[in-house]
Amino acid sequence: MPEILKSMIKEEWRLHSTMFGSLMFALFPVMIAIFSFAGSLFLPLFETIMPAGKIVLLVHYVFVLFGLSVGGLGLFSREVMNRRFGQASLLAYSSRNLPVSERKIFLNFFIKDVIYYFLFWIVPFMAGLAFAMPFIYIGFDYFLMLFLTLSLSFLIGLSAMFFLSTVFAHSSRFFVAALVLAALAGIPLAGYFSIDLLSYLPSFFLLVSRSWEQLAVSLLLIIIPSAISIIFLKADFPERKKVYRNSLVPLSGKLGFSSNPHFVSKDLLDLQRSEGGPGKIIFSFIFPVAFIWMILFVFLNLIPIANFLLIFSILMGMIASSVYDWLTEYDTFASYAFLPVRISELIRSKISGYAILNQVPLAILVLAAFWTGSLSYLFAGALVFLSVSSYSLSIKIYLTGLYPSILLYNAKIFLVYLLLGIPVMLALIFISIFNPLYLLASPVLIPVSLYVIKKSCMKWDGKEQLAF
Repeated sequence: MPEILKSMIKEEWRLHSTMFGSLMFALFPVMIAIFSFAGSLFLPLFETIMPAGKIVLLVHYVFVLFGLSVGGLGLFSREVMNRRFGQASLLAYSSRNLPVSERKIFLNFFIKDVIYYFLFWIVPFMAGLAFAMPFIYIGFDYFLMLFLTLSLSFLIGLSAMFFLSTVFAHSSRFFVAALVLAALAGIPLAGYFSIDLLSYLPSFFLLVSRSWEQLAVSLLLIIIPSAISIIFLKADFPERKKVYRNSLVPLSGKLGFSSNPHFVSKDLLDLQRSEGGPGKIIFSFIFPVAFIWMILFVFLNLIPIANFLLIFSILMGMIASSVYDWLTEYDTFASYAFLPVRISELIRSKISGYAILNQVPLAILVLAAFWTGSLSYLFAGALVFLSVSSYSLSIKIYLTGLYPSILLYNAKIFLVYLLLGIPVMLALIFISIFNPLYLLASPVLIPVSLYVIKKSCMKWDGKEQLAF
């Protein structure tokens, strides 16, 4: 087992370093540490807005969200790897022709992922905080406890999502039904939801109480779901014949507004028929949006001058760009290389599909306005959502083309993406606090986005396409 784990770690490094160079891949954690250091220096400023304890609690939930997002990748990784790296002989498939069980492979893969994200995300984050300690007066003992509790928060989210992925793999209908029932049960309880209830996150409570009981609870929340996922791993994927009606032509007729209706139809059908189907949208978009809703709903009570709906719209606009990742996830340009098709045509078709799928977050925004009684801000919220969504999409296309989920792990590209996106998002949030009506000018981002997309198409048409 140690040999398998060691080989998987080497494989992970070689796979990423081959894509965009060992240096750029190695610099990724350095960049995370720099951002963590810079953010830590602003803690005294944040404390003038929110109590220090609430800030620490928020950071713990951010790590839970990170764990959820990482765990969600496990649900679709099998098909993504098949389509994207089908030509490679990966260790994850060695049980097919070697005397190694699927469960042993999965356990090693799980441990490898934990090590990988610890080394490339969590350790650099804590290293940045460590360098800032002399300036923000955090004690070494508190730092060590924070390292432990944030790691536990990440693992709680990771193990929870692996468990949900296992449930989904066995029965997608049961999974969706359970989510609906949980949502219906949560609505009557929403009125009782408070910051005190959120404080009972075991990992955070461990930091506050230094209690062995909370450490035990945190470990159980990690070990039990992970063990269930491994024991009930659905490793047998029987090949069954799938027959579909010809939906491409009828769907293309309905999408005549697009300049490339057949490509748009192909993307939407790919999304529907591939493993997970619409569940991809749930895991890549609705879960993070629901998490941000919960955090904002509670923490904005501490900042009464902030408008919930407008800040929610801005953050949801940034998250919406993740939908583009799924539209490009299963495509490689090699599939079109023998056709008279330019990269710009494919990019525009993805944008059309993105615009169609953006009806989902718009519907969520309308429901949020009704739920919070903020209908008077719905128009401004919709404008700022569409503006931020189009802007975040445009910079992602310019920097990554048809390969966002891969090239964003290039340290240089990720840094530029953050520098272009975060200042705009923060500026809009501050404007919404100062005067919400100023957000009516946010559509100025739309012509900027169109210009960036135009430049993107020219850029990627002139580049030789990557082989992954």
